[in-house]
Amino acid sequence: MSINRTTNSGVAEYWARNEKARSNNGNFTTDGARLFSYSTVIGFTSEEGKKVVLDYTASTGNFLSMTTSTKHLPPAKGVCDVVLNPTHFQNTDKNFE
Repeated sequence: MSINRTTNSGVAEYWARNEKARSNNGNFTTDGARLFSYSTVIGFTSEEGKKVVLDYTASTGNFLSMTTSTKHLPPAKGVCDVVLNPTHFQNTDKNFE
């Protein structure tokens, strides 16, 4: 099965529908369950099926890049069920793989 090529907003929408997609430049991708900005998981699907976005922005103390903050997170936040501070997952056994 091929991966859908689309805009950043499209990647978020495919993730919300549990489908694979990648942005035109390949920097924003989803395998349907997880959402990636470059190679970092910025979103995942909970065991209950909720879409959870990890807020990798300066305001949470977890800034990754301007692209993640301004191009990848906004469309993801628009389709998710929950937005969490990534610090909540540091030093836990949560495995995104």
